[in-house]
Amino acid sequence: MPRWLYYLSGMAVVAPAISLIWGLEQAPLAIFICSTLTLIPLAALIGRATEDLEYYVGPIAGGLLNATFGNAPELIIGIFALNDNLISVVQASLTGSIISNSLLVLGSALATGGWRWGRQYFNARDAGQYSAMMVLAVAGLMIPTTGSLVIHDSSRLRSISVAIALVLLVVYGLYLAAHIFRVRSERRNPRHRGTTIKLLPDPDPDENGGVEALSGQIDPHLEARRKPKLWLTLALLLLITLGTAWNSELLVGTIEPVTKLLGWSPVFVGLVIIPIVGNAAEHSSAIYIALHDRVDLSMAIAAGSSIQVATFVAPLLVLVSVFFTQPLLLVFQPLELVILGLAVLLFLVISLDGQSSWLAGIQLIAVYVIACIVFFFIPG
Repeated sequence: MPRWLYYLSGMAVVAPAISLIWGLEQAPLAIFICSTLTLIPLAALIGRATEDLEYYVGPIAGGLLNATFGNAPELIIGIFALNDNLISVVQASLTGSIISNSLLVLGSALATGGWRWGRQYFNARDAGQYSAMMVLAVAGLMIPTTGSLVIHDSSRLRSISVAIALVLLVVYGLYLAAHIFRVRSERRNPRHRGTTIKLLPDPDPDENGGVEALSGQIDPHLEARRKPKLWLTLALLLLITLGTAWNSELLVGTIEPVTKLLGWSPVFVGLVIIPIVGNAAEHSSAIYIALHDRVDLSMAIAAGSSIQVATFVAPLLVLVSVFFTQPLLLVFQPLELVILGLAVLLFLVISLDGQSSWLAGIQLIAVYVIACIVFFFIPG
């Protein structure tokens, strides 16, 4: 985790302090900015804490914890937005997160990595599996929206959304299990040692306990990492989650006054601002990895985050919304789905030949900028 994220985490108390002193009505813009910046390091810290828990719960349970808490900012923001009946903001944040990962995060990684190394190579088979999951995820969002053109009964649309949400959660669970079993088999295979990155130090005391850096050498910062203390990890995870919940509540509470003050659309905040904040940790990791000529891992980060949002976060929010007055339906705006479909199509095209360049990254970023321009001018 970059050091600047640790420094930025000190802002976790700034937005709550402003809200307690002046209130949401007096300083909504300041609270909005501070809470937005605070969620960036908190999301990274949650990911780090869940990785530490894998020492004690094992890879399968650790993967489930990482999937749950790794998307905690999106989930918590979505729950508070549902509570405030900001359904359009929740829907926009879901599609915006997938678009941001597929276009901005991956595009930045390909552009920076390609600029430094020229042409970069990755496993086309793995990228094809990511593409298939992303197509499935987008289908889970597009098909009910298309069905809403002929099904106008809200109760039926609600039942359809809940049923599709359950299907997506089952598929995501199987996808996660297959991924974890594959990682475990690769770690057991000696031929993969030195080429597969160890996300965590080996708990076996007979091993060196180090972590291989992306360049193939030992990173001194990671080498010094030791087995974490369970009580400290749990305490930090609880504290960070509470801080994320508090700042997320403040962020959602300031969306309406800030958008009225700045003349923005709440949909723009959901499509652009919230996804960039929630994906900041993945964004920096993907660029750092691509700069070390491991663009295959950058693609895994971008695709994995998109798959998690579409097959885990969105279905879970649909099920949670059953307990609120206004349910969340898997029925989205046509503009969001068109751009979402283009993002997945571009990812599929780039992953066909197993190689990429900086120009491909620029093309992805250009599509994202074009989409943001349209999102910005959506009427409030």
